[in-house]
Amino acid sequence: MKVKDIKAKGKKARRETVLRCPHCGSTDVTYELGLITGYKYHCKKCQYVGALVIQDDVICDEDDGGRESS
Repeated sequence: MKVKDIKAKGKKARRETVLRCPHCGSTDVTYELGLITGYKYHCKKCQYVGALVIQDDVICDEDDGGRESS
């Protein structure tokens, strides 16, 4: 085992999710409306409006200030 692997095991990862547009892949997606029709989302980049969005997991280390780990 490498020292790098041992240090990585000690860090706790925080999981966050991000919404992505199914049309263009942008993360600039906002909640539009939803009552009887269900959830609708709006992509500000390509103007997509619909109920289908992609929810991706983003793993961040607690001690790196919220930046995505690679």
